[in-house]
Amino acid sequence: MSDEPISEFSIQERRLDGTVVLTLRGELDLVNAETVAARLDALRTAGEPVLLDLDVLDFMDSSGLRVVLNAAEASDASGWPFSVTHGPDQIQRLFESTCVTARLPIVPRP
Repeated sequence: MSDEPISEFSIQERRLDGTVVLTLRGELDLVNAETVAARLDALRTAGEPVLLDLDVLDFMDSSGLRVVLNAAEASDASGWPFSVTHGPDQIQRLFESTCVTARLPIVPRP
């Protein structure tokens, strides 16, 4: 068992060159997935370009993966500018093990 404290989930929102950058911290899981999905939906409806920054996320489960995939699919279907960062090793392994890496608009962290 690890002695490291679990980070509380948070979303930091900022603008960078006309893009809304949502930086997620903590765990993107069943408890927090709907909050992220709702914010992404609001930004998509407003036509705001979004970069979902996963690079400081501690953990993502299938609920979080669903949120990312839904956003990528909405982007493909509507032309909404959406991208996502690689994330740490655990997130990259999740993307690779579920064979979704090629379906995601992955970009480097700004």
